[in-house]
Amino acid sequence: MLKLDYKNSLIIFLLILVGIQTSLYKGYGDDLDSHGLILSFISVYENGVYSPSRFYGSPFGELIYGYIGYNFGSFTGSFLSYCFFLFSIIFIFSSYSKNKINQKDLLLFILVCFSNPVLYLDNTNPSDYPLSLFLFSAALFLFKKNHKIYSIIFFALAIATRANFALLIIIFLIYEIFKNRKNYKLSLLVLFYSLVISSLFYFPIFIQNKYSLSFISNGGGPDLTFEALTPRFLYKSYMSIGVFSSIFILYLFFSNIKKVKKIIFYEKDLAILVLLNLLVFYFMPTKTSIISLAIIFLYVFLFKLFNNKKYIYLIIFFNLIFYIFSYQLFDFKYKYSRKCDPLEAIDAEFQFKVTQGYFFKRTENMKNQIFCASKQFGKKSQKYISGERIK
Repeated sequence: MLKLDYKNSLIIFLLILVGIQTSLYKGYGDDLDSHGLILSFISVYENGVYSPSRFYGSPFGELIYGYIGYNFGSFTGSFLSYCFFLFSIIFIFSSYSKNKINQKDLLLFILVCFSNPVLYLDNTNPSDYPLSLFLFSAALFLFKKNHKIYSIIFFALAIATRANFALLIIIFLIYEIFKNRKNYKLSLLVLFYSLVISSLFYFPIFIQNKYSLSFISNGGGPDLTFEALTPRFLYKSYMSIGVFSSIFILYLFFSNIKKVKKIIFYEKDLAILVLLNLLVFYFMPTKTSIISLAIIFLYVFLFKLFNNKKYIYLIIFFNLIFYIFSYQLFDFKYKYSRKCDPLEAIDAEFQFKVTQGYFFKRTENMKNQIFCASKQFGKKSQKYISGERIK
């Protein structure tokens, strides 16, 4: 149990302070679904009609973030996402800690996750991904710590928040069933009830589509072809890990390949979850938040790979540099050119140049996204821009 001495009290205070500052900065954020969650809630609350925020909806996310945005504003939603992200990191680290948790290692693990600008800025938006990440992480922790019955509700709500978690949960639980064949019944029970409970959340859209599964489709993004998917997957994965640290991490993995194979052998479920998340992202290389789980698990691998944490400090250093300045390898040409059009690259030419850091680029894009999304709120658009409650 965490003792609240001077050092730990200071750490908690700093974490709260960082959360407050981030939430003031983010407003309604730059996730393309943030405004959709609120609009979906408004549609149900004011008109009695369910209008999903995307093709297949995000029922639990629409309820939570829609209610918060409507009644409290962006700060509450952003701070809640920050807390979800922080506890997701803690739950994942704890899930793969076989012995008593080392507080120094836990703090370092939080720091390396926070130091990644893509990971951090993606998961502090008032949107459904930080919530689904938290729910999945909590379920994983409960399941691995032999509180499997309690994990059901969290697995179910993770799917009810973002449907793409269904694949990870189904395969993970099937693996656990085959892994423990003598005691498979409880894992099978978790799988069955997780799917049954989560399906109840999607029942309204199932009815709207006249009991058809047509709403399960590719919700925008590139064509499902190798030529369209592979470049986006590789580029966005490299960006998400970090333009500096990705090269260093790749070197660490290949230079310690025997130890990497050993970790994969003993932590098969960890490897399976990483591969599944990468597979989902390959077919949905749209928002970088989708790959967040794989990046956090990548850091888990690194903590298991090295007892000496000097390499972790170097990764933190490279991540922090990425906040301030960066470099660009390609000059992209986009399908659309107007301010509020979606960004869809159609061509790229090699062109190396040093650029401003990811934080500054993201801040500019975020302001633009908030402005464009505000148009969906009509007379209340200024409230969205200012981060006020929409009510």
